[in-house]
Amino acid sequence: MSPWIEVRFLSYRFQLDEQAFGGSRYPEYLFALLLFLAFAPLHAATVIRDVTVIDVTSSAARPHQNVVIEGQKIVSIGPAIPAGARVVNGRGKFLIPGLWDMHVHLWYKQNQLPMFVAFGVTGVQDMGSDFQKVSAWRDAIEKGQSIGPHIVTSGPPVDGRASDDEKLPVIAARTPDDARKAFDKLWDMHVDFIKVLSSLSRDSYFALAEQARHWDMRLEGHIPISVTAWDAVEARQASIEHLFGVMKSVSTDSEALRFFEQCAAVGTRISPTLVLWQRMAHIDDHRLKNDASLKYVAPQIRTSWPELKEEDADASKEEVKGIYRLTGLTTQTKVEVLAGTDTGDPWTIPGSTLHDELEQLVAAGFSPHQALRAATLAPAKFLGWEESMGSIEKGKLADLVLLDANPLEDIRNTRKIAAVFVRGRYLSRLRLNQILATNAHD
Repeated sequence: MSPWIEVRFLSYRFQLDEQAFGGSRYPEYLFALLLFLAFAPLHAATVIRDVTVIDVTSSAARPHQNVVIEGQKIVSIGPAIPAGARVVNGRGKFLIPGLWDMHVHLWYKQNQLPMFVAFGVTGVQDMGSDFQKVSAWRDAIEKGQSIGPHIVTSGPPVDGRASDDEKLPVIAARTPDDARKAFDKLWDMHVDFIKVLSSLSRDSYFALAEQARHWDMRLEGHIPISVTAWDAVEARQASIEHLFGVMKSVSTDSEALRFFEQCAAVGTRISPTLVLWQRMAHIDDHRLKNDASLKYVAPQIRTSWPELKEEDADASKEEVKGIYRLTGLTTQTKVEVLAGTDTGDPWTIPGSTLHDELEQLVAAGFSPHQALRAATLAPAKFLGWEESMGSIEKGKLADLVLLDANPLEDIRNTRKIAAVFVRGRYLSRLRLNQILATNAHD
């Protein structure tokens, strides 16, 4: 039913109710009418006019484009502007695909998902949390009942022992048979992938990996202490998080290059989470403490975090240098790198911390284009969704971020957000500010 047909229908209802109830319900229906008109989709299409489109496939910047959105999808890119379309002025601005944070934990009871969108993050990979809670949030987002990013989630990770973190439910698998039962349980829950942690035994790990390969389910996460990085690639682990276990498995640059090429050959991705290494080594605690965006994290969450002590851990800092060197070496190979942050950890800010990670990837040797790809096209390809997202093309979902400056010139420009489109829904800078204000705490 079109908005105007429905308005006429409501007007008819007003007349009937006035006659039946002496006008007593007229104000109620008048309010309903005004509410409907406020949210009625008066435009058949939205066009971002005269914008520079950033092509994350080729690293080209394509100026003076009109990007037309209908419903949730991009329907054209070119000179045409449909009659009656809502126009968003893109002159002097730059359009990138929506960003993905490929390593988060949605484990707090507070719903922080709108915050991701406010910072241009339109997709997240949840690496372990309460599956029922996250599924309920995801359902509400997909039904249009709330604002938030796309979510893929593992539910509870599999480890060799029970969790000592009450926020993170874990399935303990001490034997290969336990591991197979854990897989069956997660399969029945309809999780998107299997997450593995560090203390899983060697035999249990290989049993879990075998099940994952047999049923074509992604196995992601840590490299268990009991196996080598080469073992994990041979077992077809889909992603290696934090580069845990890689440094002890490769001793030279040439060996690291061979390892990353092997990852590329079998489809294993690398998610270095450099901001996690920064936090663990206390490299920039002063900045973390004074980040203005901390006000967007609820006090109940912040008070649960341990205090930063600004430790001078030289050994940790040397290890971080090695991690940055490994991360830089990936650019000399065809391995795909995924941008992730471990948001949910103390001293992280949903959405905002991803921009820190992009800056750290550049500090490790990535070009701005390579860093941007790690948060856009690379996640889409990893998830098998490159036909529907990850780049700005006709027919793809309108998950987009409108920027005031060119991110290919300076990756810090991804922070200069003028607007966000999520599933085609336009969120102006004013609307993004309202989301942030709603989540702001003194």
